Amino acid sequence: MFADTDAIRAFGTANSAQAADLATVAAALSSTPGADANETFGPVGTQFLSALADAATRAAMAVAALSDRLDAGDRTAHASAAAYENADQRLGAAVSRL
Repeated sequence: MFADTDAIRAFGTANSAQAADLATVAAALSSTPGADANETFGPVGTQFLSALADAATRAAMAVAALSDRLDAGDRTAHASAAAYENADQRLGAAVSRL
């Protein structure tokens, strides 16, 4: 069996970077619409702004959940790479005792 542990770790690191990007997107969505939107749209746009705020909140929650999953993928990839290396070392030690 061969596992490219460097590639597995690189994949995990890429997941972590993407998770950070998505966390930034979630934060931006959480502040949509902006505080000055009521002044811009006035009373006519109140229902629109309310619907937009609800949609942005749901989108922010979905993006944050995806970010969390990518962070978990990073941890899993690094743990998997370490497990492969550990198994390889144990097998090498067992073979050398034969």
